[in-house]
Amino acid sequence: MTELNKRIITAIVLVIVVWGWYFHLGSPWFERALALFGWLTSCELILLLKLRQPWLYMCTAFFTWLAFSFHADIQWLLLTAFIWFACFVYQARQQAPEFDHFFSGIWMLAWLFAFCLAIADTHLSNTGQGLIIGTCLAIWTSDIAAYFVGRACGKRKLCPAISPGKSVEGAIGGLVFAVPVAVGCWLYWDVLPLLPAILLAIIAVIAGMLGDLSESAVKRLIGAKDSGRWLPGHGGILDRSDAMLMAVPVTWLLWGLI
Repeated sequence: MTELNKRIITAIVLVIVVWGWYFHLGSPWFERALALFGWLTSCELILLLKLRQPWLYMCTAFFTWLAFSFHADIQWLLLTAFIWFACFVYQARQQAPEFDHFFSGIWMLAWLFAFCLAIADTHLSNTGQGLIIGTCLAIWTSDIAAYFVGRACGKRKLCPAISPGKSVEGAIGGLVFAVPVAVGCWLYWDVLPLLPAILLAIIAVIAGMLGDLSESAVKRLIGAKDSGRWLPGHGGILDRSDAMLMAVPVTWLLWGLI
């Protein structure tokens, strides 16, 4: 089976699974499935960063996401960061600490946790669901448009030190095609009026690009091509969700302020 066929089949399966989970799974199984996603992604992150004694971090993450499944709250992230740092300091007593790896893990964990908080908080309302759906569709549109526009006319590198394949022209193309998608969804579901929707859509797409670059920076630090091998043809969970991990929380927070 070719790599393209693997990507297509995996993408179809993911769409079906996510659609069924998001629209047809009620509490408490919705929250438990979300917590399972958080824990699996945390484990992938821990293995990617090659942290010493990874089982310590994985066990801590397991109890964090278990608590999250019963009550989604930022306090679990703060407690986990404290315990992870205690483990890190204990391990650093005998060997030189790898600060860059550890704090990259905390950075990515924070965005992952904020993403899951946003999903849990908005799921029970139609406008909240409209916000998330519009954001995700915009991020996917931006990713596709940036790829094709970049291949067609990309000349200036966007951030060659982190992701040499991305171009300024591709990023502009992603904005041009993705913003109307988000605005259209948010107007349809009565999430926001026109002008705030346009402004928030621009910020959401830019946040998605920064999330993509953030994960690319972590992989470049480690020297890895993919974050994992969970998804045939796509790499790891982080490879598929990197842009949304930043775009969804930023959109959710700004929507709350608006």
